Amino acid sequence: MEDDEIYIHPECRGKFSLITEPRCFKCGRTLQDEDGDICPECRKKRHSYEYGLALYRYNETAQAAMIDYKSNGIRRNGDFFAGEAVRELGRLLKRLDPEVLVPVPITEKRYHERGFNQSEYLAERIGAALNIPVDNEILFREKSKKDQKKLSGVERVKNTENLFSSVDDMPYKRICIVDDIYTTGSTIEGCTRVLKENGAIEVGFLVIFSGIMSNN
Repeated sequence: MEDDEIYIHPECRGKFSLITEPRCFKCGRTLQDEDGDICPECRKKRHSYEYGLALYRYNETAQAAMIDYKSNGIRRNGDFFAGEAVRELGRLLKRLDPEVLVPVPITEKRYHERGFNQSEYLAERIGAALNIPVDNEILFREKSKKDQKKLSGVERVKNTENLFSSVDDMPYKRICIVDDIYTTGSTIEGCTRVLKENGAIEVGFLVIFSGIMSNN
């Protein structure tokens, strides 16, 4: 591979923290207790979604790569993330058998600022590689009340109430939501709720990064 084709510098690639087995089936994070399949946090908190898949832990390297991808428009980072998601999680996702991948929508303001929806970009590449359709016309985002990044976990949940809507006549029963980062799960929860309210039966998610910022 030529240098200009390398999406993420090898030195930076080595600083991404891959989430390996055993994983929590609900949130996709690493399990500390190998005897179970659900982490303690997910046992305590009821989620509307059925499963979660996450590629990397969120750390400083991840944050820098995502800023370049989302804010600076370096879409090659997205190509790399999608390719790694297919390589590490593709087989498991195919076994879960979603009918469709649905990217988390962004506001029109964000779209005009960035020129693209980062989650849709990931979903399209993952879907093409795994032969899973992508539909970006069934889930919609209203104007955000506040910036999610600046809110606490409880505030994020409150902020996502009525933040998403979907088509009334849902054409799919099994849906996998695609997003870039999972932190508290409030965005995925909000999306899942409206999809199920309008006819979806099973909803899961796939994200590139999961977790609150850490240096590990």
